[in-house]
Amino acid sequence: MDAQNILESITTSVVITNKFMKIVHVNTAAENLFRSSKENLQNAKLSELFANNKSIIINQVYDAIALNQSSTSRDIEISLKTKTKHNVDCNVQTIFLEKDKHVLLEIRTLKRIKNIVTNANFINQNNATEMITRSIAHEIKNPLGGIKGAAQLLKKEINEEQKEYTDIIIEEADRLKNYIDKMHGPKDLPSFKSTNIHLIIDKVLKILGIKSSNYKKNYDPSIPLLYLDQDMIIQSLLNIIKNASEAITENGLIEIKTRVDRSFTINSIRHKLVAIISIIDDGIGVNKEISSKLFLPLITNKKKGNGLGLSISQRLISINKGIITFEEENSKTIFKIILPIDKY
Repeated sequence: MDAQNILESITTSVVITNKFMKIVHVNTAAENLFRSSKENLQNAKLSELFANNKSIIINQVYDAIALNQSSTSRDIEISLKTKTKHNVDCNVQTIFLEKDKHVLLEIRTLKRIKNIVTNANFINQNNATEMITRSIAHEIKNPLGGIKGAAQLLKKEINEEQKEYTDIIIEEADRLKNYIDKMHGPKDLPSFKSTNIHLIIDKVLKILGIKSSNYKKNYDPSIPLLYLDQDMIIQSLLNIIKNASEAITENGLIEIKTRVDRSFTINSIRHKLVAIISIIDDGIGVNKEISSKLFLPLITNKKKGNGLGLSISQRLISINKGIITFEEENSKTIFKIILPIDKY
């Protein structure tokens, strides 16, 4: 692998400027950070990317050019012309390319690092869910089958008046078996096909019958077809959007936003491009006591909920090589379904 490929593969944003602070190279991560293409960024002045010319990073670059001085800033907030803010670590140093002085910037967004750690926790929860449900299924299903079988035999030996009791035993055994099956996930093998994610979202909104005044669609039409199991994605969206609709007030709003992100790591696999479906609501929010355990089975803050919806959704999305994340921002609840955009 040559140096160019190495730069493109790392998640740290790399920017190289000449001694006049004109950008001569950026990697893919930097394109994503500054929300602009390599073609637009090259030959632009570094200062043009920041909302504030007095940015600490600009001062670091000045020192590198004038004094050949390397420096590192940690956990600083930067404001960009794209009206976005990031907390970053930034390392700046002087380098020489063909005897000409240049400046190398390495910018690590702390939120991305935090997301990787958080995603790993969600994946660990999903693995824990699978282990728990397999154990529950094994320990309960066998005696449950025995109880149902004994009740069916007993039903043949007793009079009609007493059969209502055996019927209750049989019905409850069936209900508990279905409950265990739901925890265990889908029975059928996934059926992957090229899918328009926006048509799936529209279908889910139609199924749920949410009033148009209570939701806003904010789609990115550039998202290509995704290779997915449609039924699994529909079920996951049903669970999450239904939760959002139950959390908002009569005049509340759910925003369904789709976007593309670059260089995203899911389950230790780095994907060049991912599609992000964000379900954002301004409802009552999530109880802080359970927010870190949302994707574990039997965890819920609903009075009538069984706590299976999100754990099942996480498993369905993981089968599609994706992940569901949760965050709260500006008094809004945000669930994100993140799916890889891969070429097949």
